[in-house]
Amino acid sequence: MKSRRIGIIMHGVTGRMGMNQHLIRSVLAIRDQGGVALSDGTLLVPDPILIGRDPHRIEALAKAHGVARWGTDLDEALANPDDELFFDAATTKMRPELLRRAIDAGKHVYCEKPVSESLDEAVEIARHARDAGVKNGIVHDKLDLPGLVKLRRLRDSGFFGRMLSVRGEFGYWVFEGDWMPAQRPSWNYRK
Repeated sequence: MKSRRIGIIMHGVTGRMGMNQHLIRSVLAIRDQGGVALSDGTLLVPDPILIGRDPHRIEALAKAHGVARWGTDLDEALANPDDELFFDAATTKMRPELLRRAIDAGKHVYCEKPVSESLDEAVEIARHARDAGVKNGIVHDKLDLPGLVKLRRLRDSGFFGRMLSVRGEFGYWVFEGDWMPAQRPSWNYRK
């Protein structure tokens, strides 16, 4: 089976979400299993470069997880034509500028949510990516969790009546399954 490398610039992965969810549980897990099989049978194998402000933290993270490439110079990483994708999990305040820089460098972009602090700026960035001919996406990994799907179904059925405000504080189990089976995502508890 043939494989194809995909270089991923990963920015902001020393934080909890960037490190655990995106680097370790996603990109490195895919790399360690040999890649993702594409429809033509090719294995797409991620090759991340970790970029951060603190050289000691980013180097330690790279060494701890067998990542050969790391650095502190985002412009240098963006200039590398061998890296096709830019991922950002750093602070939301910086994200719009970082995404624009990556798009201007011809990188496809994928980022943690939200894209920006305003809808207008988020739409502008999506249009900028479209106009530059690069793909773009955002991590909306919670929208289809079974508990949220159940909440949406209940809302749509009128179960709650007229809703004026909602505040949700919950984990992955929204309903206990007494009148509708509970479904906890298996990836959340399988090794």
